Amino acid sequence: MAIRDQSYTRYDGPMREEHSWAIIGWTGFRTYWRFWRTKLTLFVVWLVPVIFGLLIIAEAALMDAAPMLGEEMQGGPSHVGISFFLGIQLYALALVYIARGCSIISDDLRHQTLQLYFSKPITRLDYAAGKVTTLVLLGLVAVVIPAVMLAGLRTAFYAQTDMLVDIVILHMQGALLLALIVALLSSLVVGLSSLTSRSGYAVLAWIGLLIVPVIIQVIVGVTTDGSPWLRMLSISGIVGLAGDALMGGADVMPAEIPRVVPFFAIFGLIGAGLGALYWRINRIDGVA
Repeated sequence: MAIRDQSYTRYDGPMREEHSWAIIGWTGFRTYWRFWRTKLTLFVVWLVPVIFGLLIIAEAALMDAAPMLGEEMQGGPSHVGISFFLGIQLYALALVYIARGCSIISDDLRHQTLQLYFSKPITRLDYAAGKVTTLVLLGLVAVVIPAVMLAGLRTAFYAQTDMLVDIVILHMQGALLLALIVALLSSLVVGLSSLTSRSGYAVLAWIGLLIVPVIIQVIVGVTTDGSPWLRMLSISGIVGLAGDALMGGADVMPAEIPRVVPFFAIFGLIGAGLGALYWRINRIDGVA
């Protein structure tokens, strides 16, 4: 396939060898941003923060209208709302990667554009880091920036209350967990995309990785005693346990599961995704 048939855009920027990964990442993000499907998916995803923003405003209005409600919260703000929001954002980001993300490596394999990349003075590490950066930038725009704006809005409403410090700490913990979610999903998607030259297969594998473990978790939970360890079967369950451990503390985290276990699982999955990418790029011959 000719380069022009792949919407190739001539690069007119400065010619330099350093920070090649950043150039690859930014160029990939700009390419994805030009597609209407990306914009439409992001618009749908951004509706979630808008709805939660309205709920935050309603919460602040209720606090002003009913002071007794504020007195009931003197024990500290709950992490339940933030955990629920992060759970939705996990699937929102997964949807963005379904629309634009699962093809990030597979398209290069299918159209044999790896030779075009490595005809430039870049290394395997530059290529891998650049592709991951593209997905991370999508994650920042899709979920991280809206979440930070919501955290700032909610913090502003609590600025004159005794719960300000608790709110700030809670939202900082939520931001840390959201960063882990972006790293986790980006690594898994780039890993799945590295395993096939068909982006459709990568999409199906990604959907299956998200949904099938949840179905198994529900079925096994219904037919057994519902052990808390069943949550470790799915990505959403692992992230939920990490949220309980990080924001809820010992009072919320199941006693059977050590608090570090979900974080080990998250970093293990990140390593698996990056390992698949490492395996793929190491199979390329004639590259530094």
